[in-house]
Amino acid sequence: MTENNSFKNALLDKSGFCVTWEQIPGRDVSKRQEILGNALLAASEGLIKAVSITDNPGGNPAYPAAMLGAEIIKLGIEPLVHFTLRDKNRNDVESMINGLNAAGVRNLLVLSGDYPAGSGFAGLAKPVFDLDPAHMLQLLSSMNGGLEYEALGKWVRLPATDFFAGVAVSPFKKLEAEIMGQYFKLDKKIRAGAGFVISQVGYDARKMQELVLWLEQAGHDIPALANIYVLSYATARLMNENKIPGCVVTGTLLEKLSEERKAQDKGKQARLIRASKMYAIAKGIGYRGAHIGGHGLSYEDVKFIIATGEELSVRWQDLTSEFDDPQPGGFYLFRRDKKTSMNTREPALAGSRGKRSFLYDLSRIVHNLMLEPKNPLFSSYQRLAARVDRTGGIKKALTAAEHLNKVLLYDCQACGDCALEDTGYLCPVSQCPKVERVGPCGGSFEGWCEVYPRERQCVWVRAYDRLKAYGELEKLKSYIVSPRDWSLDHTSSWLNYYLGRDHTAKRTGIKPPSKNKA
Repeated sequence: MTENNSFKNALLDKSGFCVTWEQIPGRDVSKRQEILGNALLAASEGLIKAVSITDNPGGNPAYPAAMLGAEIIKLGIEPLVHFTLRDKNRNDVESMINGLNAAGVRNLLVLSGDYPAGSGFAGLAKPVFDLDPAHMLQLLSSMNGGLEYEALGKWVRLPATDFFAGVAVSPFKKLEAEIMGQYFKLDKKIRAGAGFVISQVGYDARKMQELVLWLEQAGHDIPALANIYVLSYATARLMNENKIPGCVVTGTLLEKLSEERKAQDKGKQARLIRASKMYAIAKGIGYRGAHIGGHGLSYEDVKFIIATGEELSVRWQDLTSEFDDPQPGGFYLFRRDKKTSMNTREPALAGSRGKRSFLYDLSRIVHNLMLEPKNPLFSSYQRLAARVDRTGGIKKALTAAEHLNKVLLYDCQACGDCALEDTGYLCPVSQCPKVERVGPCGGSFEGWCEVYPRERQCVWVRAYDRLKAYGELEKLKSYIVSPRDWSLDHTSSWLNYYLGRDHTAKRTGIKPPSKNKA
């Protein structure tokens, strides 16, 4: 029951400060015992409200987070199970949710997940990414209300579940298009049912504050946890080189860590003090808690961060200048407060004008002529589509011609449930390795794709720049694109649209023509 969910209660308590401790399972099963031991320590004093378990981090195989969560809850502390969508289709997602519910695991962090690494059995694993986090949140909301489905002609309602689900956001991005894409998508995830948000790893106090200010100005009264990662030099170097997607470490910070590691303790004390200062700042600027992590972090280390952070929190404003570390040319949502080195509540002037595109100009013309429901000829096109849909050879020829046309113009993958209109006529199926149809993942770096850095721009960055030039950013903000309907794979998306079968037709209310008119 909700009242017994100590993590949820602590996080929603506006007078408190909730702490979680992240554990990272490995491929080696022996790591399980260490994590369970840490969970037992965490449960002993009540300072930590949840033990957070990562799910195949880095896209590598590891001991399953869900199974660890089921074991941890028996130790007297809530698990926060990371639930990534990289490896699971929608059926597997629902099955795993039911299993977690039966085990009493209720707290989930819903993530796209890192793209698979090359260390799976016999090579690279196949990425799935069937659902977006927003879709899974919609599913969880439905299950919390008692999911209904049709079976053998009858409607069945399942018993209501009681999940408390959160999401991640990366406020530390450099480019305007990246940052705005993160917040556009976060807004969708909150509308889909997210109950809390955790920031990605970063060490810029202004960016930390931006998330709290954005939530406030967007009218989202949900708690945020600050991601406080205790940063070693080795890990910092990987983050600085963009080898841990989504985490931002500047060259300036890397140099500091390089100096600190010359100390007798290899910089450990300096790392813990830095984390304690971040804890204090997070508490001061309005976060509801801290998500503490780091390789090799002991329970005593976490206790030190909490105790020192609490002590420093009374003078948190004196500490922010130590985390004034902007990326060169980086974009901020709010104007800088010159007195405090933090943010004012005044929005910054957006610097980018966007980029116009001849292909998009052409695509908009064709859309208005052929696919716009307000066009007087639209009903005629629908009737023609219905006739073609009943044929054999003509339908096959049309499907082939459509695919050839879209391959040449958009690198089409023939999904039959076309999302071109949602992303400024840039295909998220062919041009995003994670097939993100709702918004960008958190892995881009300076506008480049997580999977193909310096080779391929993030398609959502390109879509933002394109749609901003035309004053059409509302397309990226206003609605959640449905998950791909695989029953339409390799069929004509034109016919599916005209006949009310694809996600755009269903979203806009397009109905197939009546049979007597077709």
